[in-house]
Amino acid sequence: MPRLLSTHLLPLAAGLALLLEGCAPELDVRARGQGLSRWRTAPHLPSFLDTHEEELRLQQGGWWGWLAPPWLGRCVVGYVKWHLAPSEQPQERNTLFSHKFCKPAALGSFHWPQAAWRAKFNVLASLVTEEEAVAMKRLLEDAPDDFDEDIDGVDKMITYEFIISSAGAQKAHDPVRSARRAQLRRITEPILRERIQPFVWARYPKAGAVCHSMIRRYLERERRTHDTHWDIPSYVSVVVSLDSSGQDFEGGFFVTTGNGEKSFIPLQRGDTVVHQSDLLHGVHVRHGERWSWAMWFQDSWDCSSRAESWWQQEAEARDPVAQTLRAMRAATQQESYSWLQEAAQAGFPRAQLYFGKALEDGLAHHAPDPPAAAAWFERSRLGGEIDACASAEIVVEAGLEGYFLGLWEQKRKNLTGARQLFEEGARFGEGKAMTELGVAYRDGWGGAKDLDLATQWFERAADFTVEAMHQSYLMYSQVRWPHLERAS
Repeated sequence: MPRLLSTHLLPLAAGLALLLEGCAPELDVRARGQGLSRWRTAPHLPSFLDTHEEELRLQQGGWWGWLAPPWLGRCVVGYVKWHLAPSEQPQERNTLFSHKFCKPAALGSFHWPQAAWRAKFNVLASLVTEEEAVAMKRLLEDAPDDFDEDIDGVDKMITYEFIISSAGAQKAHDPVRSARRAQLRRITEPILRERIQPFVWARYPKAGAVCHSMIRRYLERERRTHDTHWDIPSYVSVVVSLDSSGQDFEGGFFVTTGNGEKSFIPLQRGDTVVHQSDLLHGVHVRHGERWSWAMWFQDSWDCSSRAESWWQQEAEARDPVAQTLRAMRAATQQESYSWLQEAAQAGFPRAQLYFGKALEDGLAHHAPDPPAAAAWFERSRLGGEIDACASAEIVVEAGLEGYFLGLWEQKRKNLTGARQLFEEGARFGEGKAMTELGVAYRDGWGGAKDLDLATQWFERAADFTVEAMHQSYLMYSQVRWPHLERAS
């Protein structure tokens, strides 16, 4: 009897599979992604990036996967390189350069980081269809007040995000917004099941469940940036653009080494970035409006990951990038302090910045040491200035060290020096330095008082800090309006 059933059921199963395959036409978007191809092959692509393209076929697993259409498309695979091998270092790089004057500065005790780290990311063109992206965005455009306005842990800006699901956030279970969440899930869950999960699980076999899913917006007169950061709570991150670069906004999602160039990826509506938490990245919307759907995978199925164990093997092998990541996930302050110290001594500029802040704050019961902190800030600043004068195409992100050094000079009552450092940091795009420079021009410390320049710097900094938004408002209400009243 079992043999008889097997004889009859196997052909039936094969026929059913063929039938279902015929009912699931391929979603073929291989013709999309020309903008990504142009970006990755452009002559001005930063030297810290390696990229190549692949063709992919994604299919949901299991019996029910046959009911879903397979996805055929293109994927740009990129790597952010964190070091220069000795063979890549030309002789003229034996000196460091000052941003402000582009003159050589003494190399001193600076050491090239020995990291061989390559942070991988994937960009899948049109993984989400235009109709799906528009439908998600439209649901929330009709409910602007449903977005959360909490303070972001990265840069202290207001989040402006709508949580679709979350293992840890109570707001994901808020009954007031449950109907809208259900509408979003009817759109997002098939995408996740049929396209995103098959890709993530194939490329990152240790990835488990999606433990946080949200939609973020970057609108005029709201948040315009998400400062350079690592996704510390995430094992694998996925970001879907709901708008198109060059049409709806300028700027957007960028990748960076944190101490040199940054590269904006020209994402179109439905393009999807997939990366692990070792990718240093951020957002800056220069013009227009940008919406995105973001989700975080953990390496467990119940969202109970032990993030402090990620990159442990690489950190113990003395890779300074891995050591810095371990420091940010350390179980104790002393462990964080030790990892940062080792990575900073190895010459990793971002670790030097963090270690300087640890010394300034007195982390792990160490006595605060502002002079030592300032020395590490200076080393980090010098490390970030390599190649700053090499190309007009380079966007340098080395102003944060100038900001911290400016604060140190303020404490020493050297207001002229502090203002110069804030100006240096501001001219290279550091929002907090712009804010402090605006205050200096407004109050006239460290140099001449100039309310017009103060207003201009507050306006530019308003993309980055809440304080600058407030100061810009005050400058217009207290300075501009009296001029208009007199004119009328």
